[in-house]
Amino acid sequence: MGKGIQVGLNELHYALLTKDDDTGISYSAPVKVSGAINAKITPKSNSETLFADDGPAEIATALGEIDVELETKDLDLNTQAALLGHTVNAGVIMKKASDNAPYVALGFKSKKSNGKYRYVWLFKGKFMPPDQEYATQEDKPKFQTPKIKGSFIRRDNDLAWQVVGDEDEVGFMAGATWFNAVFNGVVDTTAPTVTVSPLDGDIAVAVNANVVWTFSEAIQASFVSVGNFWVMQADGTMVEGSLTLNTDQTVVTFDPTFNLTAATAYVAVCTQNVKDMAGNALATTSITNFTTA
Repeated sequence: MGKGIQVGLNELHYALLTKDDDTGISYSAPVKVSGAINAKITPKSNSETLFADDGPAEIATALGEIDVELETKDLDLNTQAALLGHTVNAGVIMKKASDNAPYVALGFKSKKSNGKYRYVWLFKGKFMPPDQEYATQEDKPKFQTPKIKGSFIRRDNDLAWQVVGDEDEVGFMAGATWFNAVFNGVVDTTAPTVTVSPLDGDIAVAVNANVVWTFSEAIQASFVSVGNFWVMQADGTMVEGSLTLNTDQTVVTFDPTFNLTAATAYVAVCTQNVKDMAGNALATTSITNFTTA
């Protein structure tokens, strides 16, 4: 079957750009925006022609801003706040002149006529407040779909501005994990590693201590569950408690409901099922033995 042409748009996501400098690039976990209708991307370039010997001798071009216009079924208040720097409290959005829109990445996929998908991430841009239009209901239904415009630029760290993947291309395997994290052009095949506190073999651990698993990279939040993280006594008695994942998605904390029992052996387990944002699982299940004071 030949390569198809683009006929659809879905899986619209954004992610906050948290670092872009000489030391590296980082983003928050992508957030899905429901009801994507249309995305228009318009790169701008500037050119200059050098004339010599009574004619054009050299042309230099430079990438300028990339204009983006999104149309969605709805743009909920939380998404508006995230993209434009506003605040939301109890279902009410507060917009101030001092609000500063953050830099974000924008990702989506487009279905093609042959059923395959093209995948896109734009790396760095800011959005502007959308136009607001309200109209009375008429006899004939009339949809009012919001549009929001933004300007994207190249990143400072590596000058990259966009990455595109296509299921029609030989070797493309990133579709299943494209929206787990902002895709930087390299397929991550490295398994995450984990360190645990208390350390394996620790004795005299405080009875009010938490168990903390720290990962070498962000993990998928869906795997942070009692089926993958638990603490039990050495005799198999389970410890009640709650699990939390930090905002960087690199640290899982188990907070026991009650203090641990003194002078007792415990086992902390993190299973091999836990995966990073690219879908790589831990190489082995992590088992940590410790004893309370």
